[in-house]
Amino acid sequence: MTTTPSFAQPDSGNDGRPAMSGPGFNPASRRRSRIAAGVALAAIALGGNLLVYSNLNSSEPVVQAVRDVPAGQLITSDMLRTVDVDADSTVTLIEGDRLDSLVGTYAKVRLVAGSLVTAEALQTDPLVNPDSAVVAIQVADGALPTGLRERSPILLVLPAQRSIDDASVTSIPGRVVGLPIATSSALGLQSLSVEVETDAAATVAAADDVRVVLVEPAEDPAATGGEP
Repeated sequence: MTTTPSFAQPDSGNDGRPAMSGPGFNPASRRRSRIAAGVALAAIALGGNLLVYSNLNSSEPVVQAVRDVPAGQLITSDMLRTVDVDADSTVTLIEGDRLDSLVGTYAKVRLVAGSLVTAEALQTDPLVNPDSAVVAIQVADGALPTGLRERSPILLVLPAQRSIDDASVTSIPGRVVGLPIATSSALGLQSLSVEVETDAAATVAAADDVRVVLVEPAEDPAATGGEP
């Protein structure tokens, strides 16, 4: 008689599927961990983007020059305005809420139209020294040295008068107050405003021929006024 071998059948669960033996294996828990980690990373990335965009949009009102303002000019209300900008915090720009308090101060340097005004660009005192005077001289077109600008230290040279025996060349130190402007003269002359000591003002004003020499930069005594 032939005997048919019998094999033990694995125990089945309640749903009819074979039961797994050995340690427990739960793939669903791993999927949940990965999903949670992904959500956390997405939240971090979203928070970083929001921080970046919030910083980009954190503009503040600051003071801007409406038109060119020469050095030494008294500031009036029509020269400045406020604009909203997102500027580096290391730049010492003047806050927009201080606009009204700047009227009556003086430009320490030339303010170019459209530029943002810094605290170092203005001062409370006039830029012309108390013992000085401003004189306008006329020079030929092309006779001014290259690099001349407002508050540049200069030497005014008055050639010796040929009609006077033993006359010598006179040199008077000064500073440029205003950049040269064209005159209505047909000779092509330019008018240059210079600051000299009061005692020398009459000599410079009466001279028919004045040469301008640009000298080595030096500290400007008038530019030591307090910031507004």
